[in-house]
Amino acid sequence: MNSLTFMTPAHQLLGDNKVSPAQEEQLAKCNIYIIAMRPTPYFDPSTLKHENNIFSGTLCYKVDGEERRVEVNNYYWKIDKGATIECSYPHREVIYRLSNGTVGEYYLPATILACQYDHEDNTLNDYEVLYVGQAIGNKANRSAFDRLKSHSTFQKILALTAQEYPDNEIVVFMYEFENGQVFSSMDGMAKDANNTQENERRLFNAVSNPPNKKQKIGLIEAGLIRYFEPKYNEIFKTKFPSSKHKVLQSCRDLDATGLIVELDSSDLRCRLFSPSVVAKEHHIANFDLVSQEKRMSFFNSTRFTSLPNVISGS
Repeated sequence: MNSLTFMTPAHQLLGDNKVSPAQEEQLAKCNIYIIAMRPTPYFDPSTLKHENNIFSGTLCYKVDGEERRVEVNNYYWKIDKGATIECSYPHREVIYRLSNGTVGEYYLPATILACQYDHEDNTLNDYEVLYVGQAIGNKANRSAFDRLKSHSTFQKILALTAQEYPDNEIVVFMYEFENGQVFSSMDGMAKDANNTQENERRLFNAVSNPPNKKQKIGLIEAGLIRYFEPKYNEIFKTKFPSSKHKVLQSCRDLDATGLIVELDSSDLRCRLFSPSVVAKEHHIANFDLVSQEKRMSFFNSTRFTSLPNVISGS
């Protein structure tokens, strides 16, 4: 299961926003990312109030072009005494202006405020998974932020979604997976058990030769792609030859008979979903890799079209 989760809107990722050295150190450890989308939240500026460090107002968003509204009350936001709040078009953030006319250091973005409130239909906390990828780069001195900024597929997804879903925003989730475990089990009651020396050597070989870091990340990425079946992983298939294909194909020789990938976003109160997976904060993707057909289907790098209906996440 992921040990770290980080979320950022795409416009902040591509802008000049800086992260602290501590955050940069954590982000450098992230090895899986998910590009997702949700309706873009924005404020109704006519409803905004700030009194005694308490902020209130209305958050708006659109679904299929129809505006929906969420009331925000009793949100604590301390600003300088005598300052006034402002919300300029496109009404996605509130700033405060000091009595001398300068803008205050902190601002209130609608995208963050939306995560902290429960809504009747939970739409603003539900994110559709569009693409799953690896955040491991070839250059050790490049952060996850830097790698995604120059990622050509990321740029294409931004361009396509801006045209197809103008009322939605793109959000990037970054995950660190460092808790991989290898399990083995034996059924001492099985009457037809294979008790040959060859099978025993096979077991000890699998236990003593676990997957390396690149293979683990390759398996996690493949598992999440199979589980969510994201739209843009199918559109932007990685073409041969590719180092990613070589790593994934090497996993076939690990003699694994199953794979479980857990993904948790409950600390951010975010629910991920796709057309084939219902919205949840905690996902568990299970894959049976015992038979040759299922192993071939899972490890085939052409993604979803190999041996359809043979294997899927559950």
